[in-house]
Amino acid sequence: MTGLPNRRLFDEELDLCLGLATDTHQVAILMLGLDGFKRIKDTHGHAAEDKALGEFAKRLTDILRKDGVLARIGGDEFGIVLPNISSLEDPANLARRIVASAADTFATETGAAELGVGIGIAIAPLDGVNPHELVRRAERALYRAQGDGRSRVRFFEPDMDVHVERRVQIERELRSAVAADIIEPHYQPLVSLESNRIIGFEALARWENRTLGNIPPDVFIPIAEETGLIKALGDQLLRRACLDANAWPETFSLAFNISPVQLRDSALGERILSALAQTGFSPRRLEIEITESAFVEKTGVAKAVIDELRQAGVRIALDDFGTGYATLSQLLSFRLDKIKIDRSFVSHLDDSTDSRVIVRAILGLAKGFGLTTTAEGIEDESQLIYLAANGCTEGQGYLFSGAVPAARIPALLNREAGRRAITDDGARSLHAGVDALSS
Repeated sequence: MTGLPNRRLFDEELDLCLGLATDTHQVAILMLGLDGFKRIKDTHGHAAEDKALGEFAKRLTDILRKDGVLARIGGDEFGIVLPNISSLEDPANLARRIVASAADTFATETGAAELGVGIGIAIAPLDGVNPHELVRRAERALYRAQGDGRSRVRFFEPDMDVHVERRVQIERELRSAVAADIIEPHYQPLVSLESNRIIGFEALARWENRTLGNIPPDVFIPIAEETGLIKALGDQLLRRACLDANAWPETFSLAFNISPVQLRDSALGERILSALAQTGFSPRRLEIEITESAFVEKTGVAKAVIDELRQAGVRIALDDFGTGYATLSQLLSFRLDKIKIDRSFVSHLDDSTDSRVIVRAILGLAKGFGLTTTAEGIEDESQLIYLAANGCTEGQGYLFSGAVPAARIPALLNREAGRRAITDDGARSLHAGVDALSS
């Protein structure tokens, strides 16, 4: 389809080039992975995907110097062998030109498509002389590049081997943990800024591993998404959270996060409603939190799932509002119930005029559309007073409490866990501050 050599010829040419490699005439191996390639197929179809792949291959051929070797390794991955380099600037300059070339849109029959490209680079003999090891190290650099964001370039570094080995170990332990159902939800209070009382909890996944210790959710959740474990893990956590929440006062809500990967599954709504039925937890007490990235891929599937849940009485909250790239029209099409203000804005309320302007704008937007608002990451009284004065309805953060196991919730509700803001004195201080700011 691309007219390029395959993996077999790539390996043969790499062997030949490595046989001539010296400290002054090094060989660079570049592994390329396309960003957004699957989105082209989902949005424009297989024909557009094939056309974009062929056009990208042509652009690479035009850029590469004559003694370079370019091959399609498979799928959306390409490999380049660049012999006789005198410095690291040679592959770095080539990588920059490739990234710039991929940034130009690709024409399709149904419109324009965009691609990015991640690039990992290994150097012989600096990073070794064994061809399989060099390719593996270039691939590890590519993995790091793609993890750092769209269209990034990374050279192999020795610590990448340690990083990848740990990632493999975490994946192995994660599979066992999901099979044994040992990852558990902890709960962070949601507090009404009007009454200064707890009105619900957000469930947050926590995993303590015997070998690896405490593994943060921002480490294991992406791995669960990449490996397909997120479906089973999400189902397990929701069932456990609903069972725990049945012990709370009936007016308390349960907030539960759903990732964009889960929202690609058209059966998600049915599974969530089934979990509610099995545990006897009311749909009207459940609040599903989604992020803006859910609006970008397979919007139709996500919207259908959300509509199904809303019809059953489940509320929908938009998490980390203002940090993504969804349009207002997309947001409104999902009929949201709540907007959550990202902690990055809340944390700078005391020292950034821009953050205060952004927060006021979000609160005004939410009020105009009849949405409730939750501010994340509240850590001090001045933030709390400012948010309440400007109409924020709910808050969560370490000022109230961090996430705790289900067994500690009764202590929180009895004010025995040191919730500094949920006291009578705190309430008087809050309302006095609100009155001062409002007058």
